[in-house]
Amino acid sequence: MLTILISVGIFLHSYNFSNWLHFEIDQSYDTLLVSPAVENGIGNLPLLGPTAGGGRALRLGPAFYYLEYISAKIFGNTPPGHAMLVLISSILSLPLFYIFSRRYFSRPISFGLLALFSFSLYMVIYGRFSWSPNVLPFLILLAFYSLLRALSENEQKKDLWFIIAFAVLAVITQIHFNAFFTIPTIVIGLLVIRRPKLKILTWVGALLIFAVLYSPVIISDIKTNGQNLHYFIQKFKHSGSPSGNVQQKLVQVVHYHASDYFLILTGIDHINGKRLTGYGFSSAEHKPWRIAAIVILFLELVLLAYNLFTEKDRQRKDFLWLATLWFLVTFVYFFFVRKSGFNIYPRFFLISAPLAFVFFGLILEKLSKVKKIGIMLAIAILAFTLFSNAKGLNKYFTRLNKVATESVSVETEDVFPNTARITLEQQYQITDYIESVVRKNNYPVFLKAKHEYEPVIWYHLEKRGISYNGKMKSSTIYQEANYFTIIFSGKSVNESRFNVAEEKNFGTLKVIHLTPKDDAVIQIRQNDSEKEIHIQKQQIAQLFTWNKLLAGREKTPADEVAEEKIEEIEANEIKEDATASGLTEEEVKEEINNGIDDLE
Repeated sequence: MLTILISVGIFLHSYNFSNWLHFEIDQSYDTLLVSPAVENGIGNLPLLGPTAGGGRALRLGPAFYYLEYISAKIFGNTPPGHAMLVLISSILSLPLFYIFSRRYFSRPISFGLLALFSFSLYMVIYGRFSWSPNVLPFLILLAFYSLLRALSENEQKKDLWFIIAFAVLAVITQIHFNAFFTIPTIVIGLLVIRRPKLKILTWVGALLIFAVLYSPVIISDIKTNGQNLHYFIQKFKHSGSPSGNVQQKLVQVVHYHASDYFLILTGIDHINGKRLTGYGFSSAEHKPWRIAAIVILFLELVLLAYNLFTEKDRQRKDFLWLATLWFLVTFVYFFFVRKSGFNIYPRFFLISAPLAFVFFGLILEKLSKVKKIGIMLAIAILAFTLFSNAKGLNKYFTRLNKVATESVSVETEDVFPNTARITLEQQYQITDYIESVVRKNNYPVFLKAKHEYEPVIWYHLEKRGISYNGKMKSSTIYQEANYFTIIFSGKSVNESRFNVAEEKNFGTLKVIHLTPKDDAVIQIRQNDSEKEIHIQKQQIAQLFTWNKLLAGREKTPADEVAEEKIEEIEANEIKEDATASGLTEEEVKEEINNGIDDLE
């Protein structure tokens, strides 16, 4: 049974993995960042990692980039090669979740939860593309499982498990800021409650390994006079004053937890509102679902509290304490996130996604004790969740199969907040077309596309030897140039200074080949001095790498100028998006930072 359930999970995570890979702006940035190390040596890896909420200032540790480097080194310096890290971690999370759940639940209930974990639309989608938060479920499960083993009175190698837990914790806190603030708090809380009797050398070893894994961050701050630490302090000082009614925010966070846990368990996503207002019951269509989700969460919390205070077995009680802290810490954290005016998105719950299954297991466990009726009801509830997820997966894969040939739109409130699915296979087809046009005249390429797709197409073009020349600007139009606009199918483009040479449909996207009108031409051809470097490459070039460290290079005035130029470019892009979408610049920043594709 275990083999069958894990095999089903492997199939769902890996089916058409490369062709249907999600590869957009964040993925192209990470790939461009790691690629120099893959091609020219490990010394090109940075000492700092992903940024906090957009921008290129405050950064976490570089653990994710180092893991992605290993993935690309083994599986190839291609988008699928870089993404294999996430695929493998998501597959390994399947057996890990089973042995984690067996710390408390019986074998039949653990089998049922593993079946649901394998079929979960939420878990499958986030396990199929490269993005730093996507490795969190596996890493968090590994850290918590190791910690529970270390706290067990019957464990023979508790010191080793404790060191493993701390090593994984050091990696987790470098992956995403949600994990940075919540997971260590949970671990510390459980240690305070349990007060484990470990050797002094065990504590020293755990802290030493933690320090070693954080050494790139420490070295970077030493060499830059605490620049990243300064950014961290400034981020807190200017994180925004609390806004809105406290009671409403509290109820909204209850909604988020209830609806996202419901989403993780069932794949039913239309009740998840990324912009909850008031007390969250304004939508008559979604009200029954939201009430049901809250009732289920309340029931799970009652069972958790009851079991915690009645459980006598030490191992099972540790598991319940962990689940309790896991929920309380993440709830309080998201309350302050929401209270500060930030939206909460489904992907934020990657830090607590396994907990949703644990809570569901508490209901199944209680029902299974009520002989025939309870067991039948437990089976029926489990069957419903499996069916709803299977239905969602079928819909998801069917759409992915059609996006290269049909204009397929999706709900903006679903697991991944896109208004369209764009696959790697589709991007290759678009790149093939652009390359076929360019090879006829070898003119430079100027491209205009949505914020999420423009750097991706350039990544593919540069892989084929077509260099970046700059953005498509109406102020400077060349006669000898290839102009392309990429938009969603069904939409039109109004370029008064260009003629449409050809329109080519690629399912959800349409590529329009433009030629400049004679009276719009400013000069014949772009001069070499006018060529630019793509903004993602400019950003990456400013990172402090091991090679720069060994060369003794400090930040130069030229670096400061380059950073100012990057900030200016980003500010101009935000202004352009605000003008086109009718939003304020602050709203555009939030949309970009939270990965919302369609600003229109």
